[in-house]
Amino acid sequence: MSVEALKVEKVSKAFGGILALTGIHLSVKQGERRAVIGPNGAGKSTLFKIISGELRPDQGRVFLGNREVTGLPQERVARLGLGRTFQRSSVLPELAVWENVALARQAATGQSRVFHQPLAAGARVEEVLEQVGLSARAGDPAGSLSHGEKRQLEIAMALVQDPQVLLLDEPLAGLSGAERERIGRLILELDPRMTVLLVEHDLEYALRFADRVTVLHYGQVVAEGEPEAVRENPEVQAIYVGGGRTLEATRGGHSREEAWETVLEVEGLTSGYGGMQVLNGIHLRVRRGEVVTLLGRNGMGKTTLLSTLMGLVPLQGGEVHLAGIPLSHLPAHRRAELGLALVPQGRRMFDGLSVEEELRLAAWGNRGSWTVERILDVFPRLAERRKSPSKALSGGEQQMVAIARALLRNPSLVLMDEPTEGLSPLMVRQVAEVVRTLKQEGETVLLAEQNVQMALSVADRVYILEHGKIVWEGNPWEASEAVLHRYLGV
Repeated sequence: MSVEALKVEKVSKAFGGILALTGIHLSVKQGERRAVIGPNGAGKSTLFKIISGELRPDQGRVFLGNREVTGLPQERVARLGLGRTFQRSSVLPELAVWENVALARQAATGQSRVFHQPLAAGARVEEVLEQVGLSARAGDPAGSLSHGEKRQLEIAMALVQDPQVLLLDEPLAGLSGAERERIGRLILELDPRMTVLLVEHDLEYALRFADRVTVLHYGQVVAEGEPEAVRENPEVQAIYVGGGRTLEATRGGHSREEAWETVLEVEGLTSGYGGMQVLNGIHLRVRRGEVVTLLGRNGMGKTTLLSTLMGLVPLQGGEVHLAGIPLSHLPAHRRAELGLALVPQGRRMFDGLSVEEELRLAAWGNRGSWTVERILDVFPRLAERRKSPSKALSGGEQQMVAIARALLRNPSLVLMDEPTEGLSPLMVRQVAEVVRTLKQEGETVLLAEQNVQMALSVADRVYILEHGKIVWEGNPWEASEAVLHRYLGV
């Protein structure tokens, strides 16, 4: 009979009025490779935080082996046999590589309640550095490592604690192709006696890694089983490529596309966070009156691209032009003045304001064809709810408000980031109708979207992002099932 290395029983967690996890059950056998997948906001990182002791569940229990660890502080859970890496590498940059690993070893063994610089690496530290391929960099400052090497170091810091269970939270995020290959192979070659749980947006890698797969959606387990069974599960496919009624891709569109004025021109764009490069050499353009969609699995760089265009993430290389004006070194507010508007993920309604107050605040000091009155005429649902608190609206109605706020800036280009995220199939269709209305009104839209069916139904042209690069572009009706399967994973 297989021994359970980790068990999660009926775990729930809420943040304010938002349920992040609801009655989660998870049973992982000793030595098992388990992948935990799901779209953004599914609850994956919250689950890891509860298992590791970073968060306390509102309900439920967590067992490490046969010992309950619910609510224990992180350091206690770690010393009982849990190791963990994080989405963003966290090392001590001023210390040598081997010193980082030695301090992790010291903390795990409880040798001192106060960190001190170790005098020698020790055999176990040297062994782990050899295992992760950092022996040659052992004496170098950790801050001098590349992003991929920092990931290797963080894995080494977890392994040197000799954990019974290892949690890996998006270890391949932001890595170059060579780094992904190196670190992906390192993870696959970990000691088979160690139990490993992996959260990873690279669906192909996650399915190759796993003995079993758990799929989270809206804080619930919606599927669990062997990788191929999960891949073929209709509910999982609906989560990843969109469900509900089939939406037909737009054909034909504008007949004089070569004569369209280019609104946005992006050449060789590179960007990321700190030392983590997310986007590498992006080329794209958007013409006036087009709806251009960005497709790609979670973690492939869609939000980073829109945030970089808006000036919220610094440009590391390349050029961005809006109607011929270079934006590369301009702050976000100047880009907004020049005609960029962002509809962010999550809608972000204001506390205490009605729908009409939100709209009038967005329109303040702005002149152009989009006025509050025109918004209420084009979107009659908002006219019906104009006196309602914006936070009391449904998700789809809030998304209409978020889009309307952007239009009231009278932009030359609207950037939309995952407008259907978290919406029911009915609300998805309503948002699609809003985008079609914008096309009829002559607006220009760059849409980042994970719901493939919705995106293809409104698009004039499509770009697909994979690991921070454009890997396919074309018309929506050219995006065959083979193309979607290859790049979107299901």
